[in-house]
Amino acid sequence: MTYEFEVPELGDDVAFGLLVNYNVEVGDEVEEGELLAEVETDKSVIEVTAPVSGTVRERVADGGETVRVGEPLLRFEDVDEPGSDGGSEDDDLTPAVTRLEADGESGDESMPADDADDSVTPAVTRVSDIGSDTGSDTGSDSDSEDGTEIDLAPDLTVDAVPEETEVLVVGGGPGGYVAAIRGAQLGLEVTLVERDAYGGTCLNSGCIPSKALIHGANVVEEATSAEHLGITAEVDVDAAELASWKNGVVDDLTGGVEQLLRGAGVTLVEGRAEFVDDHRARIATEEGDASLAFEYAIVATGSRPLEVPGFEPDGERVLDSSDALDLESIPERLVVVGAGYIGMELSTVFAKLGTDVTVVEMFDDVLPMYGEAVSRVVRERARELGVEFRFGERAADWEPTGDGVELTTEAEDGSTARLEADAVLVVAGREPVTDTANVEALGLEPDDDGFLSTDAQGRTTRDHVFAVGDVAGEPMLAHKASYEGEIAAAAIAGEPAVLDRDAMPAAVFTDPEVATVGLTREEATEAGYDPVVGKMPLRANGRALTVEATDGFVQVVVDTPSERLLGAQLVAPNASELIGEVALAIDVGLEASTVAETVHTHPTLSEAVMEAAADALGEAVHTR
Repeated sequence: MTYEFEVPELGDDVAFGLLVNYNVEVGDEVEEGELLAEVETDKSVIEVTAPVSGTVRERVADGGETVRVGEPLLRFEDVDEPGSDGGSEDDDLTPAVTRLEADGESGDESMPADDADDSVTPAVTRVSDIGSDTGSDTGSDSDSEDGTEIDLAPDLTVDAVPEETEVLVVGGGPGGYVAAIRGAQLGLEVTLVERDAYGGTCLNSGCIPSKALIHGANVVEEATSAEHLGITAEVDVDAAELASWKNGVVDDLTGGVEQLLRGAGVTLVEGRAEFVDDHRARIATEEGDASLAFEYAIVATGSRPLEVPGFEPDGERVLDSSDALDLESIPERLVVVGAGYIGMELSTVFAKLGTDVTVVEMFDDVLPMYGEAVSRVVRERARELGVEFRFGERAADWEPTGDGVELTTEAEDGSTARLEADAVLVVAGREPVTDTANVEALGLEPDDDGFLSTDAQGRTTRDHVFAVGDVAGEPMLAHKASYEGEIAAAAIAGEPAVLDRDAMPAAVFTDPEVATVGLTREEATEAGYDPVVGKMPLRANGRALTVEATDGFVQVVVDTPSERLLGAQLVAPNASELIGEVALAIDVGLEASTVAETVHTHPTLSEAVMEAAADALGEAVHTR
């Protein structure tokens, strides 16, 4: 007899896990109880064992893939039926285990369904706990009331819309899902409504996929530019495979977010929420509309790319950032409209992957909001990678050609130029989304920039309605959204919590990276401080020399009378990691001497932070 072995119950209402690896190959003969595979959830690593002795005929899933309870994992042939075809879909194909019931105890294993062979043994063993107990002890819903087996292996992202909830969270991005989890942890009854994908733009089509591609591009660039080190390599980039790997990273994280939400006890609804009045929303789902009453609401509807008139993305010739991240072939020629952080990150990626990149920017430099010193380092490094710039020009028009596009640009003096490329990537910034939720029904009016005004706890002008993330104002940063989500949830639960944005870091993942926190010298002066700047150039840092990254610096801003750290600007490899030390120092009000006198490991880039702090005090050793 041929058996189709499904992913068994993983316990604690866990719907899916990561298939770490198979322990058997196709053609292997296995004994009853022998280890077949390991599946990792957010709580445990599960050992999946053979329910009967037999021969493995097919491995249905792939290692590293997310697998859901009830989906086929592998097929094998009973030793008593050596002639049967393991890949057939006939009456001999019998589910070995359709479901294992969980009774709430993490180590218990139930017997399989009644229609399986009596020789089938428990097929899942919890081998190690890797997460904390969520407090949930709901058991399994695998059986109907009359005791017959029913299939409950659907996409478990959707719950029934409740009639009422204590807190309604609209949007499952980094602000919304964190607010939902924190609220549930604080004992609130929370319902989260998300119409697209958990994790929002950042996780699905922004921060995470772009950083995955940046990593891939860096591998290519490092491998092909080390001849002077005596290292020569030829690299072939399979763009489709790179995109598949990137998508796998995203899938793992979105699945993890869902598990965290469910583990916290949040009710998840797939649909669109539209406010009807002060305490009621209409939820539009695939099954129809439902009404949901709420006591409090958290608006976390995020943002979307700004569209340039005449350059609406079509996914082929005119791209937005999401389109660019999903390309499965590398364009030979690409025009990027916009030299802000998204434009420069993606320009760098494609240049390293071999694309001829031209950047069109209305301003006079890249990253115009960061100042000339920062912009110069990023601009010159991009030019080393082959990126060409056309500053002081705007994208005026485009038309399709036989195999691409022809872009017309216009300068301030009215002169025009034509650029040919395979595609145009338009990254003009982002705008908050409020028009989908009918916030006007709550008595809220977005400001001229589309943002909702909030107080120090994220509360809008309506006491029971909060707004977090991109919709609540600049800066549009995922970590800022998560921070605001936690504060809003705590405020609703009656906990003491106040937003403090003085130490809000920001990072741009160009080459080299840029990271900032707190005040610049100019901002500190305007705020009434008497600032002094301490600076450490990377050309004097031993670790920067060993990784060939000396074009950059660490700069700190210090208040002269108090010697308190006020801000920092970094252009360096891993600047996004280094900025955390300064953010902590600013948050707790440390003096520059505390950072300067803290021993930093040698040789590291972090020594540059120590030296910059010492330089502000006139005590630097390596910068004079």
